[in-house]
Amino acid sequence: MANLLKSPSETNILIVDDTPDNLRLLTKMLESQGYVIRKSLNGRMALQGAERHPPDLILLDISMPEMNGYEVCQQLKASKTTDQIPIIFISALDKINDKVQAFELGGQDYITKPFQEIEVLIRVKNQLLIKQQRQQLLEQNQRLEYEIQERLKAEAEVRQLSLTDELTGLYNRRGFFWLANQQLKIAQRTQILSCLLFVDLDGLKQINDSLGHEMGDRMLVDTAQLLKLTFRDSDIIARLGGDEFVIFFPLCSSNIDEFHLRLSANIERFNQQHNDSYQLSLSVGFKQCSLNETVSLEQLIQQADKLMYEHKRAKRLAAQHMK
Repeated sequence: MANLLKSPSETNILIVDDTPDNLRLLTKMLESQGYVIRKSLNGRMALQGAERHPPDLILLDISMPEMNGYEVCQQLKASKTTDQIPIIFISALDKINDKVQAFELGGQDYITKPFQEIEVLIRVKNQLLIKQQRQQLLEQNQRLEYEIQERLKAEAEVRQLSLTDELTGLYNRRGFFWLANQQLKIAQRTQILSCLLFVDLDGLKQINDSLGHEMGDRMLVDTAQLLKLTFRDSDIIARLGGDEFVIFFPLCSSNIDEFHLRLSANIERFNQQHNDSYQLSLSVGFKQCSLNETVSLEQLIQQADKLMYEHKRAKRLAAQHMK
């Protein structure tokens, strides 16, 4: 990891000691290295100053009146503003229990009085370096987390694009087979009646030839919107390609007439509203998956496709008889 330690002139150190001579000595020692020094003669002033302007490091005496260094440390660690500031205890107390308590309360280091200048400078520099490295690591982790989230978002968008039809926004062939196969297996395993509707948009080639592909694309989009309006959110609606659409019903009733009635009503309503442009005509083939039948999705599509062509042929014959 690169050493990006702030320069001494950018580094703010708070010294807390009730002995003025100690304050002067430590201040002179650290200012000679270029550090910006703030001083406090008691714990209450130290807490207020640290809360207003958090320093980069605190040198904290233990034996002080009113509030000792242990109590100051506890309050510093209890505040979100100051809990990450490294603390070096400086004390004449040299018993192991004193040092253990200091570290248990969250102190990062401990210097015993009388202290040596070189020791203080090295320990101060080490704690500032550790803090800077910890901050760098935190920032790297945040960047990494952001990059991971962005990559997952991009992958989801790519996956969504690869499963949807660009023109209509419906699922494409790949998306349909991926989702519908899952639902069909669940339906067969749980003995739930599932159904498939194959839809062909009549007259698309003639529209493309006579009015242009832009109008043909508009018809495809309108058909997609009509199918989305007709069927439920839980139904899997897809454009297989060209003028062919398919809808898989993971759960459907045994009454197929309701689907035809709802679709016919929506087509009629659409054609009344768009009488001045073109008329939508759909040929459909409806196939149920029997509860005791193990059939593949491809077989369901083939059977529904066959029924759709029978419907299309019947409509042509009816139109010829009306002429």
